[in-house]
Amino acid sequence: MIRVVIVDDEKPARDELRFLLESIDGVEVVGEAANAVEALELVAKTSPDAVFLDVEMPDKSGLEIAEVLRRAGRQHAERHPNRPKVVFATAYDEYAVQAFEVSAVDYVLKPFELQRVKASIEKVAEGLKGKDQAADHQSVDHLTETLIRELLHRFQPAKLPAEQNGSTILIDSSELVYVCSRNGKVVLKTFDKEYVTKLTLEDVEHRLGPRFLRVHRRFIVNLDRIARIIPWFSGTYVVAVKDKDGDKVPVSRSQVKELKKALGL
Repeated sequence: MIRVVIVDDEKPARDELRFLLESIDGVEVVGEAANAVEALELVAKTSPDAVFLDVEMPDKSGLEIAEVLRRAGRQHAERHPNRPKVVFATAYDEYAVQAFEVSAVDYVLKPFELQRVKASIEKVAEGLKGKDQAADHQSVDHLTETLIRELLHRFQPAKLPAEQNGSTILIDSSELVYVCSRNGKVVLKTFDKEYVTKLTLEDVEHRLGPRFLRVHRRFIVNLDRIARIIPWFSGTYVVAVKDKDGDKVPVSRSQVKELKKALGL
């Protein structure tokens, strides 16, 4: 039996995919999730053979979820060499290359067709050959579950302490445009305000999620708040960010490749 989890923020799409999957002999849908947090918790709880995963969702992308699962599998390759397989099930064809970069076994376009979904299950089954599924399903691997839960916090907005009028306030990381080190202080920049935190830039980087990137030794930028990428000089770039002041954040030469990869460029 191939055990499957479905991840899609749209219930009609989940219902359609469940109907098709459950019409295939040897397939069991063990759960559904509508966002990244639900998805990772469900994978940790049910230990499925495959995850059918949408790409574009309102909180975090399916590509980010797949990357977490890929890291979990890599960390515990000896004990979980085959779990879980990722199949992207989406309406968008432009993410195919990125999907296979995170080790997806297939990429199925909406509207779904039974024969195409069957073909994906066959690819999953091929990848699962040789493992004792019955024994493996008796319990969730503790180490894999722990790793996923450790990574889970990266999908939830961090609360960063900042100083204001002699007191400490908490800034939701989702409000940040960028973070920088300036004149010996670490500054948290939102759309229209700046706050100083006692955290180091390294502390802040560790607390932030996967949509933040250290683009320079003094700057961390929110990838979702980038408006433009502008060539600068000697192979460097600056990024114009979406804030009230129209700020520009420098990108060091060593981080240009990482930035382009993170933005799918």
